[in-house]
Amino acid sequence: MSSFEVLHKDVLGRIGKLYTKNGVVETPTLTPVVNPYKNVLEPAEIKSIGFDLVITNAYLIKKHYGEVAVEMGVHSLLGVKGPVMTDSGAYQLLVYGDVEVGPREIFEYQVALGSDIGVILDIPTRLSSPKDRVREEVEETLRRVREALTVDRRGMLLVGPVQGGLYLDLVAHSASALANTDGVDLYAIGGPTQLLENYRFADLVKLVMTAKMYLRPDKPVHLFGAGHPLIIPLIVAMGIDLFDSASYALYARDLRYMTPFKTYRLEELEELPCSCPVCSSIDIGDLKEMPREEVEPLLAKHNLYVLLREIRLTRQAIREGTLWNLLESRAKLHPSLYPAIDMLRKYIHFIEKYHPTTHAKVSAEFFYDAKSRYRPTVYRHFLRLRDRYEPPRRRILVLLPETESKPPTRYGWVKELLAKLESLKEVVHFAVYSAVYGVIPLELDGTYPLSQYEAPNSLVGEVYSEVASDIAWYVRRYYSMYYKAGVVILHYGEYGKVAHAVTSVLRSEGIRCEVLECQLDDLDATANLLRATVKLLLGGSSYA
Repeated sequence: MSSFEVLHKDVLGRIGKLYTKNGVVETPTLTPVVNPYKNVLEPAEIKSIGFDLVITNAYLIKKHYGEVAVEMGVHSLLGVKGPVMTDSGAYQLLVYGDVEVGPREIFEYQVALGSDIGVILDIPTRLSSPKDRVREEVEETLRRVREALTVDRRGMLLVGPVQGGLYLDLVAHSASALANTDGVDLYAIGGPTQLLENYRFADLVKLVMTAKMYLRPDKPVHLFGAGHPLIIPLIVAMGIDLFDSASYALYARDLRYMTPFKTYRLEELEELPCSCPVCSSIDIGDLKEMPREEVEPLLAKHNLYVLLREIRLTRQAIREGTLWNLLESRAKLHPSLYPAIDMLRKYIHFIEKYHPTTHAKVSAEFFYDAKSRYRPTVYRHFLRLRDRYEPPRRRILVLLPETESKPPTRYGWVKELLAKLESLKEVVHFAVYSAVYGVIPLELDGTYPLSQYEAPNSLVGEVYSEVASDIAWYVRRYYSMYYKAGVVILHYGEYGKVAHAVTSVLRSEGIRCEVLECQLDDLDATANLLRATVKLLLGGSSYA
């Protein structure tokens, strides 16, 4: 049986269950880092807030407690029940350049501690390291993974780290090698802390997405050192299932207060903009007057509640199929996040392969601006028009502007107009053109998500040239086989920009194309004009 079960998916994000020998972890989730000998909160208290899994440092445990910790076991040492993950000292290796333990020794020590999930002593990639050195470190990390596989793990899950930094070919090699190594239970991606500290979110996307393209999709993926609510929707959308951080405690020690949007220093706050159990039970004035040793645990708890809230919000978005909506709404909260979403769009061909076609709970997609069109569902629509769709055999294509009421065949003026044009149905194929999805054949308008989206009326004015290109592509593809008599494009308002732009292109290519202004307040006149135009395109012959 696999140790990982996927229950829901959206974009690359997954809600899943990770089975360990001491319990189940619901993913995606943060794994709060616990200092084994000095922590601002007791590990049991952290778990009680709602975190299934904590991570602690086996290297520090060995250094401070040695064999006593083995006799107690890591769960008793921390005073917790349920899953515990242990790291091996790689962070200390990154910071200090050396650790006083061997890779096999510390891995066997994690097994002896009774850890549920253990990480090998990998060699973290420094961004400043030359490529030749990084290549050697990647190979050594892979060798250590293979060595760990020879150890009797007594049910402990093995984490295989991907390294390589921003040498993306080395990241790809590392991930590919791990994917082809049987026995690795989880993957981890190393190096993000150096990027996150400098708000290099677009580079983080390149690192994570390169790894994801080569890792096996049936295994959970952990991201080392990522723990601010601002980036949770982004990393989850890239397929990160677990991520660890001590940010909740580090921020608290620095008297910093997390929100989903930014981090405040306590001294900046005039009130507590949160309703978590901590903030709803204390006044900002009282909090500022408390001794520091009392403030830090309260801030740490608050920070954990904020992180948990964002995790739960992200999980809910996955269930509803609205993770991309959440991703775009969060992207405008920080200038460095916006280019990260642009970078993610460059991997849309890969994302579309795993993005679900529908959801048990269907919610509307929100499109905010021109860039919103570049998402998996829109890309998939064009792929399916190209590869799976065959229009009905009609001599003329009539394109109608999209309506606010959807689907247009059931509501609004398009439905009314079609009822007046029954006589044309044997010679005309009707479709709408959308600021989001380009051409939507009316026989498909009830298919998810072609009628389950919302966009501002102004969007068509922003993207008219792109929509015109989309229509021209569709017409070119099918004109010679299906629409030999020509194309008619109806328009009103801003849709006129689309109609005239595409007509200019099609006529220049020798395709017969007529443009009609739609009179929404007189659909009988519009119907009569369309009938006359169709007759003209048919050469004056009858269409009845």
